[in-house]
Amino acid sequence: MATGRKSPAPQREGKQAMITRRQFAAGAAGAFALGSRGAAAQAPWPSRSITLVMPFAAGGGSDFVSRIVMQRLSARLGQPITVDNRGGAGGNIGFAAGARSAPDGYTLTTVTQNITVNPHMYREMPFDPVRDFQPVTIMTEVGSVLVVNSRVPARNLRELIDYAKANPRAITGGNGGIGGQAQLSMDLLASMAGIQITQATYRGEGPVMNDLLANQVQLTVQGFGGLDIEGHLRSGALRAIAVTSDRRSPALPDVPTIAETLPGFRIVGWYGIAVPSATPRPIVQKLHDEIRAVLAEPEVAARLTGRGLVVGNHTPEEFSAVIRADLERYGQIIRSAGIQPQ
Repeated sequence: MATGRKSPAPQREGKQAMITRRQFAAGAAGAFALGSRGAAAQAPWPSRSITLVMPFAAGGGSDFVSRIVMQRLSARLGQPITVDNRGGAGGNIGFAAGARSAPDGYTLTTVTQNITVNPHMYREMPFDPVRDFQPVTIMTEVGSVLVVNSRVPARNLRELIDYAKANPRAITGGNGGIGGQAQLSMDLLASMAGIQITQATYRGEGPVMNDLLANQVQLTVQGFGGLDIEGHLRSGALRAIAVTSDRRSPALPDVPTIAETLPGFRIVGWYGIAVPSATPRPIVQKLHDEIRAVLAEPEVAARLTGRGLVVGNHTPEEFSAVIRADLERYGQIIRSAGIQPQ
């Protein structure tokens, strides 16, 4: 009888052991599935194509530089990079799209000094240049050249100023977008020289150049690295008056600076790459390292410097410091020039 009463016990223990084994197996399978999904979510970056948001029309300086760099970056990363031109509102449309994109390293944005100018030019901003972006690096620093249609009777800046004073409504300047170097340079020039320059805003530098050649506008400020104007200068259709940087450009060594006539004048821009602020630091660092490697390639450097550009060499922290400093500097320039936000 004792043996019969004890015999069921091993059977109950067997059922419990079987349940435990089933629970363990189910738990292990679930853990494996979660682990597999986690591994897929954390696949090495980049594992698919990348988009570069270009906040300006094709053909301008930032577009030219970005396409050169992205072509080589694509080869280094082993993934295609598509350039998405989204011009308008001084770059704000494209900047906002880039800032709001997923912070996963698959959407980059070309940023220019416009992100530090526009907060002082627009009453409402769709992004915050400090809070919403993580700077990666500056590709190039860039000055600009003031050019006029050959029908304008001025061969240097002093003659241009005198002509503008004698003919207050004779000069219209074309710019490729609100907040760009062209607009800011012409506004600052007008303020410092005491002249009137009526500005027409276009969606990019290409349309400006077409109207400048047709004398629909009489002058513009063209960034180095943008449209190739050397042919127009050689033909005599256009005339280079002065450069906006505080030093003469190697691309146009015989052209004086505006500062040689108006001391203190200086407008120097930059073309950089940024990602949304929440992008993981390892992705930011890899992007930075690979872009700097591209800029160090002799062929790339030669193409950029051949257009009068200065190749950048900035860490994310150094680029961030440039943005913060330019926000303050351009704010002071715009307020001093009496420019009112739109």
